[in-house]
Amino acid sequence: MHRFFIPPEWVKGERVSLTGEPAHQIVHVLRLKPKDHIILLDNSGWEYEVEIDQIGPGLIQGKVIGKCLSATEPRVKVTLCQALLRTEKFEFILQKGVELGVSAFVPFVSERCVVRRPGENKLARWQKIIQEAAEQSGRALLPALHPVIAFREACDSVHGASLLLWEEEKSLSLSRILKESAFQASLSFNVFVGPEGGFPPSEVAYAESRGIVPVSLGQRILRAETAGLAVIVAFLYERGELG
Repeated sequence: MHRFFIPPEWVKGERVSLTGEPAHQIVHVLRLKPKDHIILLDNSGWEYEVEIDQIGPGLIQGKVIGKCLSATEPRVKVTLCQALLRTEKFEFILQKGVELGVSAFVPFVSERCVVRRPGENKLARWQKIIQEAAEQSGRALLPALHPVIAFREACDSVHGASLLLWEEEKSLSLSRILKESAFQASLSFNVFVGPEGGFPPSEVAYAESRGIVPVSLGQRILRAETAGLAVIVAFLYERGELG
């Protein structure tokens, strides 16, 4: 069934009213009819199965025929702290990060970033990409998109087990750190990924001063849009959240 995030006030007891973009999608894109079923999500973790019973100009009404708590959200909260990248790369990260189970995105500006801070239109587009990916992948909660901040602010903002991916780290590997007790027990996990030019040693030193651990991903150097996603897959697999 097709899934749509909606404001919680659109659900009133056993009745639901939809307007705006969801109504347009249902009527003009999906061409659903009365008696068709959809899943509605109010971003609280609940899923509502709804049977459409009325379709009017700009308004769809339906009846809630089932309600359950979703089981699709990872138990561990993963935050991806990602340096700003060129538009298509950053949007790819948002989409695939949502599909994998990222709970929050923290975009940041670091020393080697070559991309300007996004305007309001781009931020709105990013939010739409997150919502569409969440609907498509069966998520029940919308991952948070935090405001763009400076790298040091991002380091100061995180709590829990935190890694920084650094191609110049030679001694500590991802496979080793993920088996340590602090990472095995933590209910939150933060991954820092730099821009195309990577992190300079001064930023790595600051991250270490905040308890963020630099790690190596091995002999091959991954692109900025690949590295964070690879680590998230490895972490969630290690914690039993994939496969």
